[in-house]
Amino acid sequence: MRRGTAVRLAACAVMLVVAAGGAASSTAAPQTTARRTAAPEAHTRAAATTACTRWGRPALAADPRPHALRVFAIQFEQRPGTMATAADYERAIDCAIRTEVVPHLAHGRPNLVVFDEDIGLETIAIGPRGAAARALLQQGDYGCTAPLCPTLATLTAIDGGYARALAYLQPRFPNLSAEVGRSFVAATDEFVRVFMTTMASEARRYGIYVIASNTQAPFALTHNPAAVAALADPGARRVSAVYAPTQGRAYDQTFVWGPRVMHPHEPPPLQNLIDDNLKVPLTGFEQALGFGSGPATGPAARRNLRPVDIPGTSARLGIATSLPAFEYGPAGAAHACDDVAVTYMRCLNRLGANIVVQADANDGQWTGTDGQELWQPLSWMGSAYRAVSDPSVHFAYAVNPFMVGNLADTPFDGQSAILQRGRRGQACHYVGNARFVPGDDLSADRHYAGAKSQFLALSPWVVPDGPRPALRAVGAALANPTGSDRYIQTALIADLPFPVDRSRPGCIGAGR
Repeated sequence: MRRGTAVRLAACAVMLVVAAGGAASSTAAPQTTARRTAAPEAHTRAAATTACTRWGRPALAADPRPHALRVFAIQFEQRPGTMATAADYERAIDCAIRTEVVPHLAHGRPNLVVFDEDIGLETIAIGPRGAAARALLQQGDYGCTAPLCPTLATLTAIDGGYARALAYLQPRFPNLSAEVGRSFVAATDEFVRVFMTTMASEARRYGIYVIASNTQAPFALTHNPAAVAALADPGARRVSAVYAPTQGRAYDQTFVWGPRVMHPHEPPPLQNLIDDNLKVPLTGFEQALGFGSGPATGPAARRNLRPVDIPGTSARLGIATSLPAFEYGPAGAAHACDDVAVTYMRCLNRLGANIVVQADANDGQWTGTDGQELWQPLSWMGSAYRAVSDPSVHFAYAVNPFMVGNLADTPFDGQSAILQRGRRGQACHYVGNARFVPGDDLSADRHYAGAKSQFLALSPWVVPDGPRPALRAVGAALANPTGSDRYIQTALIADLPFPVDRSRPGCIGAGR
């Protein structure tokens, strides 16, 4: 989630926090993702027997040079109302990979699949604990129509489903009672057992690297009978251990899994885990929900931002999940890592990252305002596009997949893109960005308007480009939803050689 789009949501969430008895407070970042413990029972993998539908034609920006990393940016449509079981989620993720990735895998060199921010969000509504929330999402009968009321009603239903877990956790973590997002802590076992285990398994199964994120608490495996009784999915059978939160705070974390087991004595979701990154800074919405921020200063902040090397390539991945990708602060390499909440991108640059991985769950209409700029696609150029065009940093590529779809009355939308520094040739742009529009656009964003040759691959929006008023009408219909248009679920694929190939073809578009 990014900055200005969450202003309206943050205000309502803050009111709920106050009503609950106090404002959410910040806390130190977790020291580890999980404690080293024995593996739990084997996770059951659902057979992918259902045909994979609603996937579009991927865009392929091929440049198959030796040692070039092949990247897949997955534009995934969330449908939490349909995620009744772990098998449903496993099938959805496996469909994405079998449909959009496997037919285009590079041979003899690494492949990296990047999912959007909060790709694990849907798993909070899995099982009996999520039944009431799923029913609300499916039927649309929230008992209210005021802005944000359906979203908050869904969160309340999730709280009710996790009441037993919350009753167990609140005496241990007193801050939970004042957090609107407390169920993100209560759902720790579901998140790890379904989201993390699915991603780790897919990486091993297909021999690929996977990057995926979720907002969840740090955890440890425990066989404590009281914890098992309180935290396990009531619909699961023969559960003897659970992943219990070790803090009463959830963090937006981006995980990197590799293709092979490196930690054989770890639980399955950690056996091939390479790294994880904690989001910093946070949006107003995330702060109002009570989520924790990653470290902003000192050695811990630099460790959190350290680039991830992909063996066999020159790729050094810098993780910048949504809002951090906009944070440059003042120029000057000497103090680039002093406070990464202000100079996140400059610190990534100083640490030697050459590929920016910017996963996004952009909570707002793509054709709406970000709270300052009235046309969000133009202000969005200040993230992934800036990373490969700003001369004060030296990133070669940026990979920016978006979540699409609605969570009650909160839309998530955008156009996924893969961009390259210094490419010449065909140029393109996000919808509505063909020209600067006085009255809509801030003067500071003028240089972002027009077609740009840095785009290697770009997903289309739900309708072709056109006048902004018409595009806004479609965006409003998607958010409600009241129209016939629907979000596009697709993938972008690009080879990322070093040095960059400035004359390669670009502006490759995906399709439905």
